[in-house]
Amino acid sequence: MIESVYKIGKLIGKFNKEAYAKEYDDNVEANYVITIDFDKKGEFKRVDQEKFSKGKLSKYFYKKAKSSNPPSYSPTLNLNKKDVRKTLNNLQKILKKIKVNLENAQEKEIVNNIIKHLESKDLEEEIKKMSSGKDIKDILTIRIDDQYVGEIDFLRKAIAKIVSYEGRNSLGTGICSLCLEEKQVSGDISPYTFYTIDKPGYITGGFDEKKAYKNFPLCYDCKRYIELGKEEIKKELKFKIRESLVYYLIPDFTLDLIDDEKMKKVYDILFEKSISDLKLKNEQYDHLISQEGTLEYILKETQDILIYNFLFLEEINKAQIINLYVQDIYPSRLKEMFEIKRLVESILPKEELSEKERSFTYSTMYDFFSDEKKYFLELIDKTFKAIKLDDEQLFIYFLLKRIREFLLNDKPYKYVIQDAYRIFLFVKLTTKEVIMEKEDVKKITDAKSIREFVESLPALDSPAKRALFLMGVLTEHVLLAQYKDKKSKHFMKKLNGLKMNATDMVGLLPEIRNKLEEYDEYSPNVAEIFLEASKNFSEVKTLVKTLEEMSIELNFYFVLGMGMYDDIAKKFIFAKKEENHEKQA
Repeated sequence: MIESVYKIGKLIGKFNKEAYAKEYDDNVEANYVITIDFDKKGEFKRVDQEKFSKGKLSKYFYKKAKSSNPPSYSPTLNLNKKDVRKTLNNLQKILKKIKVNLENAQEKEIVNNIIKHLESKDLEEEIKKMSSGKDIKDILTIRIDDQYVGEIDFLRKAIAKIVSYEGRNSLGTGICSLCLEEKQVSGDISPYTFYTIDKPGYITGGFDEKKAYKNFPLCYDCKRYIELGKEEIKKELKFKIRESLVYYLIPDFTLDLIDDEKMKKVYDILFEKSISDLKLKNEQYDHLISQEGTLEYILKETQDILIYNFLFLEEINKAQIINLYVQDIYPSRLKEMFEIKRLVESILPKEELSEKERSFTYSTMYDFFSDEKKYFLELIDKTFKAIKLDDEQLFIYFLLKRIREFLLNDKPYKYVIQDAYRIFLFVKLTTKEVIMEKEDVKKITDAKSIREFVESLPALDSPAKRALFLMGVLTEHVLLAQYKDKKSKHFMKKLNGLKMNATDMVGLLPEIRNKLEEYDEYSPNVAEIFLEASKNFSEVKTLVKTLEEMSIELNFYFVLGMGMYDDIAKKFIFAKKEENHEKQA
């Protein structure tokens, strides 16, 4: 992965000299910013507070340090409300380091004056009064002559110099892991904090930092390229499935196999501002794993050049935790996944909903697995790599769990069931457990009878599954008839909270018929569906045993019929009624 980021950094360095020269700040989040203001000579003016703004991140110029003493290379740091003096002491340490790295005497004098003012007890009390409540996050920074840290050139240069000293305890002469040149290298300068040398398992030679460069030798030029690649990927290729689930798209290619023209094309598509704007606005490309719809645009434009890696990274304090890294996904595979996405959408088109609501994405899946993030990430991994599910029962359990939540709490459940079916099909199709082509969708839409329809539906590959599905359709018909007549759905109790067993299912079919006749809903068209369900059950040699072996799947295939009732009723119940009436007339 680091090599892929390095290649992207080299690409940016080649075509964006300004980005290469820039010293990047680190991301920080807060509710408010407390500023200690000084005049141009470093004399204290006031303490102020403002609302935190993401648009000012480069002005705040937060630059976290590898150590916690002090925790930042820049005089911008998180405010410790329990110990404001400790925060001010850290600020002094930071400014003392900055002062050492200044060459201009006047600049040193400004910083020295600021350091002296930070000793003030009154200043400490003012910051305490200005700080927000205990559950609200503040950052503390300085301003000189109304300029923030990131706007002051001499501060930025000194911070960059300090940062360049990183890893000096682990210096050695050796072959750099990335450029393969013999240089001065360090084992403690990777911009990614999930690589570390402070644990025995990572260090060649135990805890001896002087030997650590042998473990992952990295030269400072290559470190710069990794840093550059990391920051631009974070800025341009960071996406969210949901707020709590972030991933980074990390393209990879072999630099020495493509010419400058192709390299420039890749750079423009990934990072050039005007093209980035275009790809976000271009509505002809559907999305699958990002709300912006960018991935397929990139895929289409660079399919002969790039392969793709997907990094699901979680940042907790200073630690970066890799939750999932899906590596070496080829364009042909991504294209196949997009085709499957469209197949799934075409089976259940949801025409009455908006385009966004009709669309199927990994975000659709996340609704069913938000409490099981680890399992959801496993599904992403398996669907990308076409790996068969280890435990289908567990997969169906999670789908049913959300359906039950809606069904038992009297929430509208039709679309939840349909989404569950779309998820089921998408996983089955991407893992190649079910095969389906565009022609198969046409068979569903062109079906002339209920038998043709259910036999065309993917995954309903046995008489037992088809019978359960049709029972679900009939049950929904009963529930609607009951509600129309009595404004209640008492028959729902017969479903045992979608925890029915084989005996329950066998006994339910005659009860469905009784209710249909009671509400005068056993029309010829409904009878046709009932008889088709009975016929499918009759084709199962050992019915009860077969249903018992299906276990939790029983309720899943049953409830799918309830979710697809509207489409079936429109095509095979009410439409045919009208035809029959016309014939009678």
